[in-house]
Amino acid sequence: MPKTECPTTRRAELFVRSDLPQPSRKRRAAIEERLCQLQRRGVFDGFETTTWRKRVPVEGDDARPERDRYNEFAEWASETDACLAPFFDTRLCYSTETGEKRTELVMPVLCLAIYEDGKLAQVAPVGADGKTRSVDAFLTELADTGTRTAADGATVTTAN
Repeated sequence: MPKTECPTTRRAELFVRSDLPQPSRKRRAAIEERLCQLQRRGVFDGFETTTWRKRVPVEGDDARPERDRYNEFAEWASETDACLAPFFDTRLCYSTETGEKRTELVMPVLCLAIYEDGKLAQVAPVGADGKTRSVDAFLTELADTGTRTAADGATVTTAN
């Protein structure tokens, strides 16, 4: 059994689209409340919410934080044999700025990233082993057990 240690710091970052309809705003508020509860229990040292655009060009010279986050998530997914599709998707879209079609990365409505000691440790929603894991399912697992399954299959116990 691999040796596991509890991380020194664990923080959550919730990413939400900036143009949420009312039902999604309610869901966002509910997830933020769950994150607050987990923080009070000591599961997280803190969390923050970051808004991102619904979609961004896949290519271009302009810096896009959404592209940087996606690249970070994609690298993590590659290292852990996880899959970000179909939650992150690319589509051929018409640009109102240039009048041309271009490939754009479509961001999920809600996405949760967990960082342990400053390193990305988990992303939800995600697919792995033929199953999907939603943000809600991941938070429920943390709330119910105080544990999560690490990428290497080891069980990591969190503070309760």
